[in-house]
Amino acid sequence: MKLTGNNSTGKVSNKQASDQALGWVVRLRSDAVQETDMEAFAHWLTASDGNQQAWEQALDLWETAGVLSYLPSQDLLPSSEIFAEPLNNTDGLLRKWSAGFWRTLTATSASLVIAVAVFFAFEDNSQRYYSAVGEYKQVTLADGSVIELNTDSAVNVSLDQAVREIELLKGEAFFTVASDRQRPFVVQVGAATVQALGTAFNIYRSQENQIEVAVIEGVVRVSESKGSAVAAPRSKMMVANQAVVVSSASGLVDASLKTEQATAWRQQQIIFDDASVTQAAASLNRYRQDKIMVADQSQSNRRISGIFSTSEPQQTLFAVAEAFELEVSQQADHWLLSPPNP
Repeated sequence: MKLTGNNSTGKVSNKQASDQALGWVVRLRSDAVQETDMEAFAHWLTASDGNQQAWEQALDLWETAGVLSYLPSQDLLPSSEIFAEPLNNTDGLLRKWSAGFWRTLTATSASLVIAVAVFFAFEDNSQRYYSAVGEYKQVTLADGSVIELNTDSAVNVSLDQAVREIELLKGEAFFTVASDRQRPFVVQVGAATVQALGTAFNIYRSQENQIEVAVIEGVVRVSESKGSAVAAPRSKMMVANQAVVVSSASGLVDASLKTEQATAWRQQQIIFDDASVTQAAASLNRYRQDKIMVADQSQSNRRISGIFSTSEPQQTLFAVAEAFELEVSQQADHWLLSPPNP
């Protein structure tokens, strides 16, 4: 009997989380979403693993009805009367909303056919943006979203009537996403897909094809791509000050990456936090044409912390060398860090 009681409690808890998740899906689709709503959602989402699982299921269920993005927004949204109801009464909420939805679907069938025809006839308007080694570039998209490119980075941007799709080809980018409930903002990058919900986030794609995602504002959903080495692709909803690392080998894992460290490049800075000389050289090399090599790997046990400039690469090189008590010498095609001569 005791076991049955526990199972019953679990079922009630799961049902409550599912109802709340569906309520949040409806609420967050509204044009009237406020910052307080986003804060309340983030608090609810991170309150338990059950809430995150319920949100994933609710979002997957909602996204299967792709026809929603083509219907007039005023007919898609629940009335203020429905919004006034508690989130745990989602069954009634969805029944009221769905009745109006199907009436709208019938009345707008002709418009839907036209919208679909326009979608398939829409010409490819994708654009590619690059930044050179050591360059910072800011791009404002037609929808008002802003992409900031770090050194030696490239993105491919495709905006159409159904989706805003970005591919991070290489390097690092910071995304400030303009709100557009009708068109999802999706970033494809290596072994992951990142979908934004009115947010700001940073993505770094290393040369080893490891992906770091750090959320600064709002909420994003990070999903592993199919075909990775992991048995089943995972996804995770992330809120501000959370970070994950995704690779084809290990899949999606939580990261302790500090957001201020991840985005320091936007202020033309690089932050070392207990970095070895090898790690420091690798970070500096991202901003240099003439690369840095470390002569004696035994120096790697020495560590450095501090804030350095990326806009003055030569001065930064000498400052880092001094911090490690190493000498700098210019070679034919690179700079060499080595222990001082005895």
